[in-house]
Amino acid sequence: GDILSAPGTTSGHVYFLLSGASVALVMRNGGGVGLAVGLAGWEGAVGLQFALGLGAGHFTLQVQSSGPAFRADGAALQRLSDRRLSMLRTFAGYLWGISQEVAELAASAQVQDIQARLARWILLSQARTHQAELQLTHIHLADMLGVRRAGITQAAKNLKDMGLVDYRRGRIQILDLA
Repeated sequence: GDILSAPGTTSGHVYFLLSGASVALVMRNGGGVGLAVGLAGWEGAVGLQFALGLGAGHFTLQVQSSGPAFRADGAALQRLSDRRLSMLRTFAGYLWGISQEVAELAASAQVQDIQARLARWILLSQARTHQAELQLTHIHLADMLGVRRAGITQAAKNLKDMGLVDYRRGRIQILDLA
């Protein structure tokens, strides 16, 4: 639940996530209601906008699963990447991939029901953390999907009844990954 960066922040850190860690890219409206539009895990980093000198932007970077990460000062990485074109290419490639995921998640929020969106988020969370059991509360999932908690409770019950997941307070286990 920790916030690594929020809109309005002018400088910050880049976090290179390691196994088990995941950070959601969340858009919040003026009332604080959120919608997660991306999830970074062991394959990536968050806060790269600071290494590019762009400031925080519109995303709130919120830890979903705690775990180890390397942290680097954004301004120091910017100075380094100014001298190393290969770093800029690597950052750009990763950001392009994330932009594709953001577009896909935003589109699914428009056309899929809560159950399908919940299933997608659970699978994405597992892919990013490689954890067999995910520590995700219904309140957190409701915040990530921009829906009411009651909707998550019903959708999770449906997934459980179908034999796809098992859950107990704050923990979800995928039973049928396919």
